[in-house]
Amino acid sequence: MNQSYSILVLTDNKIDYLARYVINSLEKTFNATIENQHLNLDISPFINVMRNQVNALKLLNQLNKEYKGNPLLRIIAILDEDAYIENFNFIFGLARNTWGGIVFTKRLRPEFYGMPHHKRLFIVRVIKEVIHELGHSYGLTHCPSRKCVMRYSNTVWEVDEKTTYFCPSCRLKLETHYLGLIK
Repeated sequence: MNQSYSILVLTDNKIDYLARYVINSLEKTFNATIENQHLNLDISPFINVMRNQVNALKLLNQLNKEYKGNPLLRIIAILDEDAYIENFNFIFGLARNTWGGIVFTKRLRPEFYGMPHHKRLFIVRVIKEVIHELGHSYGLTHCPSRKCVMRYSNTVWEVDEKTTYFCPSCRLKLETHYLGLIK
């Protein structure tokens, strides 16, 4: 018998419209109940003003306190911010095993790189990073497979190269530890 998995998608008011695209993609990937809530959190205490970036680890720790997960629930926050962790100039996202993660969208926007706005490209990048961080929350590490969603992305161009899908090896790991999670 399969477990009853669930995923809570939290979005900030600047990108609430992304929720329906993310939820649609998650419903195609995971056998889970997907819910969406607006994230009401003042992130200003987590912004490093010298860098003009969110300290992702401090924010993740706070979210972990405010939103309690459980073995069958994952939480993914999507914020229209730029973020970093120590020893990295920036990150697209950060996850905590068994809890969930955060995706930061600023550097996923084509406009960030001087390109014209491209809504579909932006949405696909966000979806890839959401699935990637959820993969980490389910215990997956970075994958060497070039097209796997779990491939490490050092640049947005590497995000573009990977797919929204888990490779057979990552799928097997998920199915082994979370029976019935993957469609």
